[in-house]
Amino acid sequence: MGTIIDVLSRSRRLPLRRQALTRLCGLTLALAGLLLLGPGAFAQTAQAAARTPLRVMSYNIRCGSCERKDDVNHWQRRKFLVAQVIRKSQADLIGLQEAELFQVKDLVALLGQFDWVGVGRDDGKEQGEMNAVLVRRSAYSIESQKTLWLSATPEQVSRGWDAMLNRTLTLLKLKARDSARELYFLNTHFDHVGEQARDQSARLITQTVRSLGDQLPLILTGDLNARPDFAGYRTLTAVLQDAAVASQTPAQGGGITFNGFGKDLQPGNKIDYVFVSSGQTVQSHRVITDLYDGLYPSDHFPLAVEVRLR
Repeated sequence: MGTIIDVLSRSRRLPLRRQALTRLCGLTLALAGLLLLGPGAFAQTAQAAARTPLRVMSYNIRCGSCERKDDVNHWQRRKFLVAQVIRKSQADLIGLQEAELFQVKDLVALLGQFDWVGVGRDDGKEQGEMNAVLVRRSAYSIESQKTLWLSATPEQVSRGWDAMLNRTLTLLKLKARDSARELYFLNTHFDHVGEQARDQSARLITQTVRSLGDQLPLILTGDLNARPDFAGYRTLTAVLQDAAVASQTPAQGGGITFNGFGKDLQPGNKIDYVFVSSGQTVQSHRVITDLYDGLYPSDHFPLAVEVRLR
């Protein structure tokens, strides 16, 4: 039995080498056409690229060492599901929360198309969970990166206010490879216990956003560990748009993001968010509730948002 290539080549009149030559000639003619049309053609191509929406995901993937090895939800079993959710979303930028270093490495190996940034919240290096950001290599380059701690001393490894745990904010400056347009991407995870910490964390992020100015688009993803009725949400939405509210099409997928692996499905329990700066157009917002043979990839549902940058 011949190979797939053999079968395909026999079914066509042109041999494989001539097919390749034909394609090469076609590409050369297309490029020559652009050159004859002048720089305006390239400008139109860049404009077309700029009109392509940016796909963003926010995903609390559940700490990888939190379940026993014999648990059906142990990371070694569900990492393939998490990777599939990300792959299927076709997201360009993914803000991960509650990620441990080995989980990030697993996902990058499984997905194979992403660079990443993140530090452990406990030492600023590898210890503790991180708010890692995955960046699709073909779409964006990482221009700069920084981690702040959600505390009164954000430049130092620290715990803030009444928080139970160290919490961080990951900040990246990115450049689009097709258009050289820049943007800021922020990713965070608020404390699950400290109410004051959540409110003060929102204030700190608002100050950070304002310090960056309004020259570049900005996107913030995060698990805020609170529903939209908490004070910090009002603080954030004073300077940013909630993508679920700003979406041009009705938000899809329901109003629950924390699911407790299906054991804690409370109506209206939306604690995960994507925010965008003023002037950005949110085309769609979706809570991804896909299950795989009844299994939940994480104890949170991820958000998938399409944004058209100004």
